[in-house]
Amino acid sequence: MEFEQDSKLTLPLFILNESLSERDVEKPDLDISFALTDDLLTQICQNPALDSSIAISLKEYVLELYSSEFNDVLNHEHDAQITLTHGPLLSVVLNMHDSQTFVSPQMDMMPTFDLGDEDEE
Repeated sequence: MEFEQDSKLTLPLFILNESLSERDVEKPDLDISFALTDDLLTQICQNPALDSSIAISLKEYVLELYSSEFNDVLNHEHDAQITLTHGPLLSVVLNMHDSQTFVSPQMDMMPTFDLGDEDEE
């Protein structure tokens, strides 16, 4: 996946429970969207060691519901964080203050950078 500064990243979120492995990736419970600011891009352009991870708190994000079962999510406190693991692999975790947790599938994240080499030809 290619990331650009000031673009928006949207990821599907699924309730973390015993049926998670059987869920259809095309039918999430909700989506989370957030802006890829310069500061956030700097933080996610890391590759943690093999047996470690990095957690990055998201201060601003937008949730979009797909399942009426979780309508109360928008009316209660929650917080989100990006988790980076070796690869690097990126995922998002949304924690509700009533102990419910939503997770996104892990995605390969190999940042690419435009060094302007194409302009010099």
